[in-house]
Amino acid sequence: MSELDNVLKVAKIGVFSAGETLIREGESSQIIYVILDGMVEVTKEGDLKEKPIHLAILGADNVFGEISVLTGKPRTATVTALNEATALTLDISAIEKNPETKELHAKLLKNLVEELSKKVVYADGKVVKYDNVHKQPELAEEESVAIPNTILVLFGWKWSDILYEVPFLAQHGYDAIKISPPQEFVVRAGRPWWEAYQPVTYNLSQSYGSEEEFRTMIDFCHNFNIKVYADLVMNHMADYCETELEHCGTNGHTFSKYHYGPLNSDKDFYEYDDFYHFVAEGNLQTSDEDYTKLERAWHLEHYDLLQLPKLNLDESHVIAVLRKYVKYLLDCGIDGFRIDAAKHLRIPGVEKVLDGLRTQDGLKPFAYLEYYVGGLPAGVDVYSYMEKYFKVGYVTAFNYGDFLSDAVQGKNNSLQKLIEYNFGSSWVHYPENRAVVVLDNHDTERMMPNILSYKNSHNNAYVLAYIFMLAWPFGVPKIMSSFRFSGRDDSVPTTPVWQNGHNTIFDPNSPWVGQHHWNAIANMVLFRNKTKKAKGITHVWVNGNQVAFAKSYQKAHEFVAALGFVVINNTGKPLKRKFETGLPAGKYFNLIASQITEGKMQGQTVQVENYGLAEIEVKPYDAVVIGLDFEVI
Repeated sequence: MSELDNVLKVAKIGVFSAGETLIREGESSQIIYVILDGMVEVTKEGDLKEKPIHLAILGADNVFGEISVLTGKPRTATVTALNEATALTLDISAIEKNPETKELHAKLLKNLVEELSKKVVYADGKVVKYDNVHKQPELAEEESVAIPNTILVLFGWKWSDILYEVPFLAQHGYDAIKISPPQEFVVRAGRPWWEAYQPVTYNLSQSYGSEEEFRTMIDFCHNFNIKVYADLVMNHMADYCETELEHCGTNGHTFSKYHYGPLNSDKDFYEYDDFYHFVAEGNLQTSDEDYTKLERAWHLEHYDLLQLPKLNLDESHVIAVLRKYVKYLLDCGIDGFRIDAAKHLRIPGVEKVLDGLRTQDGLKPFAYLEYYVGGLPAGVDVYSYMEKYFKVGYVTAFNYGDFLSDAVQGKNNSLQKLIEYNFGSSWVHYPENRAVVVLDNHDTERMMPNILSYKNSHNNAYVLAYIFMLAWPFGVPKIMSSFRFSGRDDSVPTTPVWQNGHNTIFDPNSPWVGQHHWNAIANMVLFRNKTKKAKGITHVWVNGNQVAFAKSYQKAHEFVAALGFVVINNTGKPLKRKFETGLPAGKYFNLIASQITEGKMQGQTVQVENYGLAEIEVKPYDAVVIGLDFEVI
């Protein structure tokens, strides 16, 4: 009889009805459970005794009960079926007692220890694991990448304005910014914002400043440990519109149909053969149907997007010219790239452009690809479909913003549901280590009214959504910093953000929204920076759209340390109650009602008593956030 046969001989299939307890805190047992179907909730008895602390929701393929087997100690939590759940149960003590399986018992324990040691995150009695299907290959040491905590998009900002903004960004924990496409772009009538995404040459656009200002800004950012990413447009060049009298770029370079250049200091040109053509003297256009049928994804990668001449990424000359541009930006000090319109790109071509290139620090550039998953055919496995993009880098998770906006606005979801159902990979179908999570961007704020933005926020919903996103430990959050607009094509303001040493964002009639400067958002970026090691969620309290949780760091088998505590009241009623925060006794600044003045945090405080208990009062549509690094000294 094989070892597997011996395992199956003692393994049993258990079916548990909703509300039935599988494991009870404090009991002794040597049974390990593997969930085959259904969901269970993991809870722990709290010091207040009034209600158990929610720790986690587990679904199919999750394993629990192994900690007691390894430590020989009683169960540390209670596990209850949320709905009818089926689990494989394995009694390790039965294997140990059976003379035929004693050797197997030792192997099982050894394997359990080895497997636990490999896991990326261990939190709240649950090993958070990625199955082989979802696990990303680790980057080799020579291809190491610096992963940011957050990415700030300074949409349309000039290089000099960014330079003046750097001290504020550093003080509030921003560690990476994304600038607008820096290359020369087309000049259109009315100067719509989107002209920046239509390249004419790969010289730096004079619209944002000089090359000297560009390099100085990047160096200054680096002095404050802030990375700079460039928006990289590789899919197309500027549209040659027959009705326009002039076809000119921001630096004065002209172009004609399928003729662009000189593109760089080497005087490279793009000609007819550098573009895709599937009809005489032109190319076919993508259609709405191309986005909804898997077999037509080829069209997206070869046909023109919005009549923009599509570069042929199968052509070696195109690859060589794009590599020169990317190498030039890296030489200027750029640390990474947002890759525009990734859904329309031939990914093998993108890989050739980036292959072997390094930043000034000798690192592989951080890359994140702009990709909206919406429209995939039913039944398509998102991860399998997206895997080629994950190999290049991180990918924007726009559906994260869909779900978050829906929950905060109380439509089909709630904040409670996001927490109870572990808002993350199972929702957006991206692995945690490949997701740039997005609430809003320059497209959604203009074209998707269902997504929260600075223009459509009621009852502080936009800010509360950012508070949740920056507190919740999943992915790399992207923060939008907009300019005001009334029409979807409105141009980037010509008014500088900084004037005479003064930031004008909060001035009356300022054209700049500057969400990153809003106190709650800026302080939440600092909170995320200071709690970046906290991958676990503990001390959960939920009541619809009133929620609370601690961000906790746990060292396997040793200790749990809460690094911060968050309370969000997304209702019209005041919230006042005693919470178990997990924090040591002390007085802490409430980051939502405090600000940094002359280098010091000042503002409202929260008193945490013994055992981490704190009476916290939260106004309607507001939040309270405290953290270990924000104790009043």
